[in-house]
Amino acid sequence: MNKLQEYIKNRGQEQIAKDLEVSKHAVNSWYYGQRQPTVKQAKKIMLLTSKALTWEDIYGPIEETV
Repeated sequence: MNKLQEYIKNRGQEQIAKDLEVSKHAVNSWYYGQRQPTVKQAKKIMLLTSKALTWEDIYGPIEETV
């Protein structure tokens, strides 16, 4: 389980959807790895977590994309 999934599990899909003004379905898709947050949504997640979650926590390690 990655950090974004842990955050979603601990905070709750409904609360995150409300905080980010997205659908619960979108958050569910992030949790199961079917989709990723947009850059704008990722920035909001980082702000909501006081930067406890980073780009790599949301999108995965940079090494995996090279």
